Amino acid sequence: MSLTRLFTITTIVLFALVEVMFARILWDEGRAYRTSAAGLGAIDATRLALVVAEKASFERGPTNGVLGGAPADPVKRAKLTAARAVTDGAIRDLQAAVALAVDLPHRGQASVATRQVQALLAAARADVDRTAAIPKSRRSADRVMGAVHEMFDVIPVAMQAATALSRDAEDVYPQFSDALVAARLAADLREYAGRLGSQFTAALTQQKPLAQRELFQIAAMRGRLDELRQLIALRTQTADTDPRVVVAEEQMERSYFGGGASFIAGVEAASAAHRPYGLDTAQFAARYQPTMASIVHLRDVLIAAAADGARANLAESRRNLVLIALMGGITALAVLAIFLLIRWRVVRPLLETTRVIVDIAQGKLHTEVPHADRSDEIGDMLKAVLTLKTNSIEKQRLERELQVLVDELRSMSTTDFLTGILNRRAFVEAATVQLAGVQRYHWPFALIMFDLDHFKEVNDRFGHEAGDEVLVRIAAIAKRELREGDVLARYGGEEYVVFASHCEPPKADVVSERMRAAIEHAAIAIGGERTVRMTASFGCVTGVGGKAYALENLLQSADRALYAAKDGGRNRVVTEIAIGAPTNAGPANG
Repeated sequence: MSLTRLFTITTIVLFALVEVMFARILWDEGRAYRTSAAGLGAIDATRLALVVAEKASFERGPTNGVLGGAPADPVKRAKLTAARAVTDGAIRDLQAAVALAVDLPHRGQASVATRQVQALLAAARADVDRTAAIPKSRRSADRVMGAVHEMFDVIPVAMQAATALSRDAEDVYPQFSDALVAARLAADLREYAGRLGSQFTAALTQQKPLAQRELFQIAAMRGRLDELRQLIALRTQTADTDPRVVVAEEQMERSYFGGGASFIAGVEAASAAHRPYGLDTAQFAARYQPTMASIVHLRDVLIAAAADGARANLAESRRNLVLIALMGGITALAVLAIFLLIRWRVVRPLLETTRVIVDIAQGKLHTEVPHADRSDEIGDMLKAVLTLKTNSIEKQRLERELQVLVDELRSMSTTDFLTGILNRRAFVEAATVQLAGVQRYHWPFALIMFDLDHFKEVNDRFGHEAGDEVLVRIAAIAKRELREGDVLARYGGEEYVVFASHCEPPKADVVSERMRAAIEHAAIAIGGERTVRMTASFGCVTGVGGKAYALENLLQSADRALYAAKDGGRNRVVTEIAIGAPTNAGPANG
């Protein structure tokens, strides 16, 4: 191994080892960064899904107001329209976030759930509008509560999207699992608090006491609320709980489980005592819904705590990524600088002269020879190298001239001097090679021979120069109509021959007919402004692969078909089927 190659390989190997090590570390850090970013995106998408559930639940307040009021109350209808617009905006925000979260495994599940929310919400709103259009005196409790329950059905589907997205976030950030689960529980708590209030819609609409069914539902809702309250406490009462969460939880206890629960109990007591409620559904919602804001606040604080932790993790991952990239770049530059220094100070003086000699020996005569202005052995060597280069340049010039002569002789031996296409000998060689492929690979083929009709008349009337122009033009027409890869040659005089592989019998007829028609319709210029028109007779022989064919037999068959075309009136195509010897050779495998 040469010294140059040994030094180069050593440099590349050591440099590559260092860079591979840093590239692997950089890849791992980059993957950690992308994963962290995806996890943060999942937390944000989870928040948006919970917001959709909250806004759909909040929409039930104005919905209950409309269901409990007069059909054409503009104030209540305006509040409902505004609430619906807020819900729709939350859904659009969620859809946009899910569309961007391409790295999340459960993105598709969340997207499907979001579309289901839209469909369910549209159906529920339509039923609410139909029910609200009924005069208040004719609205039955079943019809009102049926519309309310359709609004209930939207929330579990929205929570499916939140759960799917939260699962992706928890996979990336298991340390924030308690906060994310507690946020979902808070969303459930907000939903069941809303459902508890909705149980009073029918009674307030009709200003009647609560039915037994509604009292049972209220008791069940209270039990579920207490259960969710305890589950949230289990998730938040840990040593590392964010202080903001503790404050938000205390606020929820005061606002909802204090004021909101007391308000509900007062309305329930009025129902039990058969006292007037003193408020309608809209007034009920206006007093009850604000107490549930503390639950939403707790949910948002829990999500914010998880998102802040994820952002801190992402920032740390970004710092690690930048640090590793800087360290890798600095190390690479340092290694490269060391090797360049060694090459310049130690290896270069020794390699320079060797490189010149090797280049001259390899024929790279453009290499400059260093100045031989030294009077020692090195100077003598450089003078000898300069003489060697001069002699090599002269030798190379002579070799180029010889190669040009060889190329010209080879071209003359294979190309028809007049038309520029193959001559007869070159055609035989090319067709023989094609027939070997026909036999081995089972290609269909066609051998087409055509002869110009009454060509002698052109020579007799216009001269041989005009005849030569016709022959050249006919070759160009035939070449234009053939496929690339088809072998075209001048077989002799005004006779041409074509070998087309991968050509089924019907296609061979088409190709022959296309050339015949092109020749017939061509106006061939001869000697200035004069033109002549020619026709040609075609003999075509076709064959299938997997048989052994003799080129001589194929030419004879094509010639026979050609004469049949002339005997049949010229300017036509006659086709024969080639007869070959069967062979056991199958298609090649590669």
